[in-house]
Amino acid sequence: MYFTTVCKVHNPCQGPLLHARSTTLAKVNFFLYICTDMDSPFTYNKFVTGSDFVGRQRELSLLVNLIRQGESVVIYEPPKSGKKSLVQQSLITLRKEAYNYTVCHINLFNVRTKRHLLQKFCNIVLDTFSNTPTDRDELLKDICPELITMLLDTPENSSSPSSPEIDLAPVPEEIVEKIINIPEVLAQRFSTKTVIYIEEFQEILLIEDADDILKLLDRSLRSQKNTTHIITGSFVNSMKEIFEERRYFYNFTERVKLQPIDEKQLTDYIIRNFLKAGRVVSKELALEMYRLTDGHPWYAQQLGDISFALTRGYLTEQIMRQSFHSLVELHSYRFQLVTSRLSRFQINFLKAIMDDVTQLSALDTMTQYGFNSSANVKRLKDAVQKKEILTEESGKWEFLDPLFKTWLRNVYFEI
Repeated sequence: MYFTTVCKVHNPCQGPLLHARSTTLAKVNFFLYICTDMDSPFTYNKFVTGSDFVGRQRELSLLVNLIRQGESVVIYEPPKSGKKSLVQQSLITLRKEAYNYTVCHINLFNVRTKRHLLQKFCNIVLDTFSNTPTDRDELLKDICPELITMLLDTPENSSSPSSPEIDLAPVPEEIVEKIINIPEVLAQRFSTKTVIYIEEFQEILLIEDADDILKLLDRSLRSQKNTTHIITGSFVNSMKEIFEERRYFYNFTERVKLQPIDEKQLTDYIIRNFLKAGRVVSKELALEMYRLTDGHPWYAQQLGDISFALTRGYLTEQIMRQSFHSLVELHSYRFQLVTSRLSRFQINFLKAIMDDVTQLSALDTMTQYGFNSSANVKRLKDAVQKKEILTEESGKWEFLDPLFKTWLRNVYFEI
């Protein structure tokens, strides 16, 4: 976003706040909205559970049943589509049902070496089953003392010339298997079921010798009887590469696919949240908010939040449209970064998909969109999938981010 004038808006809680003056009312309203101190009933800066968990009851029941049965699960959906909310709500449901489990939550977003992966995995599992650092050290000495000087952050390791984040030294396979099996050992020791919840699993593909790690994981996890794995990833095509193309964990994990949130459930949620503060949104405008965001929970919550802040009594269509324009503006810089890194051919490919072209390698299509050859089309397909812009489901191309698709159509292509 580019602006020419800067002015100040006073926030009683935070003092003067610099912001740019927009040439449109929508942008002005948006910046005024972020300066307000009114608590909003819409949540989009963290996962949601309880009454804020809307829809997805089929997926919730399926995931709860699979965990209860000890089945491992994989969920790969675009960022902010509700993966973590589903997992957390499932764990809460199981806790209420008195299911005896201990959950170890591991995020691989910053892992780039095998040693770092193993260290992070080991440390988090041990910390989960320990109350104090002393308990943790004693537990490690008891179950696997050889790991103390090899992988963990200890005084004995403090003189190591490189950290595990950059250390590419090989790790013996037997040590790797021992670390992967620690949750199973602790499940038996503490008479519980261990639930290993891994986020951003696709990052393993960025580790050197990723196939070796995946093979070891595949073999080791299959032998565990008291440990359940919930594996999630935000890069859909990378996760497909692991689970569908390379077929790791085949017949071992059950995929839970998130379906669009039911239209009625989400619109009813929007209406209820407005009523909490004595404000009113009509069913028609709530439905329009659902359609503008394509039912995407994160974007719908944000649109609801902006509209709520700008509404003093009844939400009008003008305010709702201004709010949606502000939502698009809020994410426009991110979308500009995506398109700035695309070639002319890749941009034309996105335009063809947006135009619902199905025969991408047909001569007429290649002529219309400037594709050089069918081989060029194949490279373009691979490129947009690798960049996580499009994915192919049942032979149909889909945009992974519905708001990016809207931005492309209305702003970039000016359709």
